[in-house]
Amino acid sequence: MEIGNFLGKPLPIPKVQMPRKVTGFEQIIIFYIDQNAIVFLRRFCQLFAACPINLFIHTNNDRILEFILRNICPMIGKNICAMQLSANLFHRLREFVPSFLNDCPSLRVVSLCFHSLITQFPCDESADGQAVAKWLFTPRPDKVPKVLKCWLNNYDDDDNNDDGDWNLATKIEAFKAAFASASSPVNFIVVIWVWPFADSVGPFNLTNELTREQLALKKTNKYYDFFLLIRCPIAREADKWAKWEEEAIDWRIYYQWNRVNIEINEEHKIGDGLLDETPGPSDQSVAEVNE
Repeated sequence: MEIGNFLGKPLPIPKVQMPRKVTGFEQIIIFYIDQNAIVFLRRFCQLFAACPINLFIHTNNDRILEFILRNICPMIGKNICAMQLSANLFHRLREFVPSFLNDCPSLRVVSLCFHSLITQFPCDESADGQAVAKWLFTPRPDKVPKVLKCWLNNYDDDDNNDDGDWNLATKIEAFKAAFASASSPVNFIVVIWVWPFADSVGPFNLTNELTREQLALKKTNKYYDFFLLIRCPIAREADKWAKWEEEAIDWRIYYQWNRVNIEINEEHKIGDGLLDETPGPSDQSVAEVNE
């Protein structure tokens, strides 16, 4: 289903609620928004509330991004279970809503693409990597592990990376230090695609007797340049965790059902003057964006 069908004749907007027997959808692609499209999406709210949503946003325009945050995300935010973001888009999202990840209570999978962004410590929201860490280290009530997928530029020198601290060994040491000092448990799986491939970091398995946990790094059997960093109970259900690890490795946004793809880069693709109704960052608080 496409909103703003640029390949053929536009289809009429349905004027009735979705039947209750509909329990999911393949994807909704949004290329254009006007008042009719907003009304149409609101008719999906019952469906959005009943199924896990996989969200992909692509826009280079901050006004459009703010519009999406104010007008579309509130319809799906409580049920976003997974999202794929570029590091640049994540940074711009946080300019409007610093706590964006933790404001999505059902969020379990975050895929950060085409950048070396990975968690930084301490776990607060003062920087992008620290915001990722705060989300990752916040336990889920159901104890199902969160999944972070990231692409790491594994350079050791300042000339080839953003801050001289992106190489895999440095990041793994930070995870080890956080694990050694932990006083409460949390489950997660971090899937790290490394380029150039890192032979300098080998597998390990550490334990924390206080939290009764283990922290393990291992290479995947499926892809030679993928690492798994796993934090889990020492006494874990092996079959269940093997399934979660496999799912984490194979997860791709475009393989998921219940996808909402928002791809709007040009301001004229938001009609009926709706974009002009969205105040700029200087005119609003973060709390207002989340309402």
